[in-house]
Formats: sequence, C-alpha cells, structure tokens
Amino acid sequence: MILYFSATGNNKYVAEQLAEAENDKLVPLKQLVRNKLYQLKIENGENLGVIMPTYWEGLPSIVLDYLEKATIELSGKNHYCYFVATYGCDYGNILSTAQKAFAEKGVHFDSLYAARFVDNWSPYYNVKDPVRNRRAEENGEKETREIVQQVLHREKGHSLPDQMMGVMAAAAKANYNRIRKTKLFQLNQERCIGCGLCARQCPLSVIEMQQRQPVWIKEKCTLCLGCFHRCPAAAIDYDHGLRNGQYVNQNVVLDD
Repeated sequence: MILYFSATGNNKYVAEQLAEAENDKLVPLKQLVRNKLYQLKIENGENLGVIMPTYWEGLPSIVLDYLEKATIELSGKNHYCYFVATYGCDYGNILSTAQKAFAEKGVHFDSLYAARFVDNWSPYYNVKDPVRNRRAEENGEKETREIVQQVLHREKGHSLPDQMMGVMAAAAKANYNRIRKTKLFQLNQERCIGCGLCARQCPLSVIEMQQRQPVWIKEKCTLCLGCFHRCPAAAIDYDHGLRNGQYVNQNVVLDD
C-alpha cells in the first residue's frame, strides 16, 4: 500500500513511480478523508509507503488530523515501511515528525527519504519560469529513481537529519496553523468561470459552489493551495501569490 497526498502532482508522481516498480496499490489520503475511512490494514508481507509533501517544515494538517482518528493494523510480519517527503526549499523536520506521528499508530519506518521538486509556495516563490521548473522536476525525478531502487532493495536505516532546531520547527508549525484561515483566499468574481474544479479537488470539502462561484465554508483548510494552482481561470488568489504564477506537475494526471 502506498498512501499519498498530492495537490499539484509532485507527490503523486513519486507515488506512481513506486507503485509501478513494486506493483503496489495507490491509496490517496484525500479519498480516505472524504469517505471517512479510518481503518487501514496492511496484509502479511505487504509494504507500507507513505508519500507526503512538506508544509512549513512538517506534515500537512490533513495528515495529522487523519492519524488522530486512524487505526493502522500491521497483520502478520515481513512488512517494509518507509516514508518519502517531497519538498521545494527544505524539508525541515518532516521526517522526524512523521516518524513520531506514525509510531504512535504502531508504524515504525524502516527508512526515511526526501526528494526535492519545485517549491510551489507561490506567496514566496516564483514558478513562472518553465525552464527553472523543469530543472527542479528533473532533480526530483532523479532522486525518486534513487529512492525507488532503495525501496526495492528494502534498505533499512536510511534517514536524513532535521534541518532546524525543535523550537524553530514549533514556531513554523504555529505560523502554519495561523495562516490556514480561509478568509485569506481571494476570489476574482469576474474571472471565475464557475467550473467547480476548486470545490471538487478540495481534500477537506472546504469549498462549496454557490451561484456558480466558490465559497469557503470552513474557517481553516490544510492550505494545499490546490484550488489556487489548479484554477484554469486564475481566479483564486492567496496572499498575492498569483503574481508568482501557478504550478502543477505535468507528468501526472490529477484527479478531482
């Protein structure tokens, strides 16, 4: 089983490469959350891969909230459990955070990996240059190939050090929780074409279409920026991020 969360495609790319190499099944976290499926069973001899993006030096809130309710059963033995983080600028403390969070559910990772792709946090980083984006994707693809080989050989003990002190990681997490307020999204009503993609793709069903335009109906979201990056009319903005462009990984087909 390969559990993954992906808003703009980088994590789905990694998950698909691993699934193809291992002949394993893909399980989108978004579907589990939407369908309120909180019991996971890993069969005897089955691998468990977890592929997640780095949000403010740690795990996205959707992962942590899911784990609070989830039960993960490792049936039998001979499991190989691994975690892969994707990141743009740095991966912060996501590996140690994931290790601790999943250990509380009885999952102990044999190895921890990270692959660097495009940093699509548009409020800070410019993603308008396709050449630079492609270089970043090629780097992520190279590192993904390396990770695939390590996973196929069931490498154990592989890890990477935290990139910041614990107090700094805690501050980053606090800031992340602060900026997850949906009131910070802005809609250009004149640009909006009423396609509803933003609502369909939202992993937490935070967006509802009302009179053919999106309305954020919850106070907070996981801040994946899927609605922002995937809007075909560039009608959704967050913290003036549109000035730096939108990004999706063109090597995968993103589901709604």
